Amino acid sequence: MIGFAYFAFALLNTFDKKNSKMRSKFFKVLIIGLLLAFTGKTYAGTGPADYNKTIRDFIDSHMNSNYKKLDAVMGEDATFKIPRGEVVLIQSKAKLVAQMQQIANVTQNCDAKYEVLAKSDALVIARVDFNYENTIQHNFLILEKNIDKEWKITQVCKVFDDKEVTEPQKVIARN
Repeated sequence: MIGFAYFAFALLNTFDKKNSKMRSKFFKVLIIGLLLAFTGKTYAGTGPADYNKTIRDFIDSHMNSNYKKLDAVMGEDATFKIPRGEVVLIQSKAKLVAQMQQIANVTQNCDAKYEVLAKSDALVIARVDFNYENTIQHNFLILEKNIDKEWKITQVCKVFDDKEVTEPQKVIARN
């Protein structure tokens, strides 16, 4: 880009004084072109749709055991934190992707929805709820924009809430 600007200014200096009108037009077009080029590069891929797509891809990876999508949306050092009693288990991205690869093509029997809890230009906190028959799995996601301006999930905290059973399930057994 800097080489282009240098070339354009060198070309601009070749116009003689008689063509000052042409020189002025060329200079205006050059400035507008440079502004558009820098503006387009600055705002490319930074809209809210990008973090929403990352969240939707996370949901799809969970619902359909799509380990490739999970691998794509997670940051390299991402962790999963899951409470078990008074202990918090921590799983790495690599370990979870490997586990999901072993159970590929399994579809979860649940509904999913998400809500963005907080957001900035570089960080998003969202909650994804997977609603099963007897429990709700809450996933609190931390998304960060990486150096390539891509939204990646860097941390997932999973919390389970059991639902109250209003009617006992009827069990029928045959001999």
